[in-house]
Amino acid sequence: MLLRLLSTAALVASVAAPAAAVTTLTFNFGGGTGNAASVARTVDGVTLTATARRFTSAPNTLTSLTQTTGAGVQISASTSGIGVGGGGSNPQIDTNQAGRREAILIASSAPNFSLRGLKLSEIDANDTLQIYGVNADDTLTSLDFAGTIKSSLGGATVVNSAANGGTSAITLTTPSAYFSRYLFTTRVGGDARYMGDLGQGYRIDTVSGAVPEPGVWAMLIVGFGLVGFAARRRKRVVTA
Repeated sequence: MLLRLLSTAALVASVAAPAAAVTTLTFNFGGGTGNAASVARTVDGVTLTATARRFTSAPNTLTSLTQTTGAGVQISASTSGIGVGGGGSNPQIDTNQAGRREAILIASSAPNFSLRGLKLSEIDANDTLQIYGVNADDTLTSLDFAGTIKSSLGGATVVNSAANGGTSAITLTTPSAYFSRYLFTTRVGGDARYMGDLGQGYRIDTVSGAVPEPGVWAMLIVGFGLVGFAARRRKRVVTA
């Protein structure tokens, strides 16, 4: 009877877990000043650390984080968010110089971090956005999103309309994708022109994401552990 009750409890817990399996957190990267090697924000014990990257060349296809480097660039912080300093002519994530396409790498202290959305600032009509999840071997997975700026690798490029006072809220359409690192860049690299203009650029104001709730997984571990204990105890009683 005890085994049956514990098995039922564990089953109920496993069924109920998906509905309350994650906690959504929002990280505000605005408000700082100056350049730094990295900028970190912590919310509820989870830390996101942003570092600047630049392309080692102007590739037609971006497939690996190893096509970028952190040498010679820093995070540029301002009240409107973070960009890249030391690469292009403006302290944003931009493509103002040949071979200087820029990016920001954001790493999570939680190994399973699901990017749910972000807000961009200092955007205008020629800006594009590309987001990648970084795998353990540094290969990149292109992520789809919806918002004022819309694009994905190999898809049509749709420009931002500079609505909402120069900010744009983006919602990820693949929220179930969990990575510990994300790479943010533009869709146009090097000196390639987009709408006749080289000066693409934006800053990252806020980032929101979800992490598994420790309590849910702890409950499941304890529940299934009790089932295993009861099964072993029952076996010993029958054997005796």
